[in-house]
Amino acid sequence: MRLMLWIIAGLTALYCGYWALASRAIRDEAGAMLAAMRAEGTADVATVDVGGFPARFDVTLGAPQFASRDGTFRWSAPELRLSALSYRPQHVIALLPTEQRLLIGRETVAVGSETFSASAVFGLSARAPLDHAQTVGKAVVLSSDAGWRLAADEVRAAIRRGEGEAEQRIGIELLGLALSGLPAEVVTAGGALPARGERFHLDATLGLDRPLDRFAVAGGLRIRSAEITALALDWGPAGLSAKGAVALSDEGVPEGRLDLSLRNWRAVLTLGVALGLVRPETAPTVERAAESLARLGGDAEVLALPLVFAGGRMSLGPVPLGPAPRF
Repeated sequence: MRLMLWIIAGLTALYCGYWALASRAIRDEAGAMLAAMRAEGTADVATVDVGGFPARFDVTLGAPQFASRDGTFRWSAPELRLSALSYRPQHVIALLPTEQRLLIGRETVAVGSETFSASAVFGLSARAPLDHAQTVGKAVVLSSDAGWRLAADEVRAAIRRGEGEAEQRIGIELLGLALSGLPAEVVTAGGALPARGERFHLDATLGLDRPLDRFAVAGGLRIRSAEITALALDWGPAGLSAKGAVALSDEGVPEGRLDLSLRNWRAVLTLGVALGLVRPETAPTVERAAESLARLGGDAEVLALPLVFAGGRMSLGPVPLGPAPRF
């Protein structure tokens, strides 16, 4: 019995030592990373606290701020809580605050939510490559100082490492979308579409210019290709779906093709006329041409057209749209 007590005491002492050393390493590593990012102007944190003994490592960042290198994007919040089980430190859980703030260019967007959480699993190598991650938010509301507002009943997103080292599979789903302000006025123009949508869904594989690990953000990360397996937007009586693949050149010019399918395209045509994108006197001609194209696909209510990027320009079916955007 006495031997058993000594063994338990020894194991307890070893575990306490492990936790103390690991927590110090976490604090030192976090401090070094934040110091480097602070020097670059890409991060700032008021306080860093480490706790959770004995079962977890809990890191609380007070007043964190993270920004892009050019300063056009900045995220801030009152605090950020990160947690990991002490026997599985590569699995990190984040509890995001119910109030966050985004600065995009000169526009400030307040992000509110009922709950918002995320988790990520990293590899055990020194580079800590991301294996997979996911996030879920309930009653998420984006409010801009420019006067618009976007709300979603639920937000779900996930990312997982693909077959290639720099390949990532992503999934995004937004449920119960609602607009107000200028976006609502635009969507409801003509009365064909409501200010509320049912669902947005995206399933795609992204090819990045480097693996997604601890050095990726500091070194800059670019998307080089996107293979869209499924994209869907259900909005009132209309719906949009797409699939295809696009590659980006070193200058950010897209090359590729997306096959679009538009359900109840007449409602969208009504919206286009109300917004002045289609002149009322030419709307009947556009409608007849669109109906002919839809009938070729076998369903007069579904218009299927390819969005093609080639030679620095883009076209929708037989209609040239002009220069392709640069990303």
